[in-house]
Amino acid sequence: MTVSPPADLQGLFSGFAAYLGLDLVEYGQAQTIIALQVRPEHLNQAGNLHGGVIAAMADAALGMCGTWNIDPDLWRLSLTLSLNINYMAPAPAGSRVRVIARVRGGGPKIYMAACDVLDAEDHLLASAEGVFKRSRLRRLPA
Repeated sequence: MTVSPPADLQGLFSGFAAYLGLDLVEYGQAQTIIALQVRPEHLNQAGNLHGGVIAAMADAALGMCGTWNIDPDLWRLSLTLSLNINYMAPAPAGSRVRVIARVRGGGPKIYMAACDVLDAEDHLLASAEGVFKRSRLRRLPA
């Protein structure tokens, strides 16, 4: 089951994710998709998307993909225990990139997730995987 992200979920991004300009595209049981329009401040000295921005995007998407709950009024946070990233190709300024993250396994408290970072033409820019700890369910802030 996939739920289009309501505006109130977009507000649950951390201040850092919001500062980067991350856009929650899809949030559901099967996957989470986060996108970014690459701006000049996201670039490294070579003029490509900075690896740290890619890591932040991957961490956000991987962390969210394991928190989905069938009740849209309940929210679960996650804590990153480990994160591994492999970079494959650059993304220039002006491009739009997205992260598609899915849970791969685990239990009720700890889960493993993996993601691909793709450009608009579906070229693989990076891949990441991590281990995360789920928090307890809580009500969405009013």
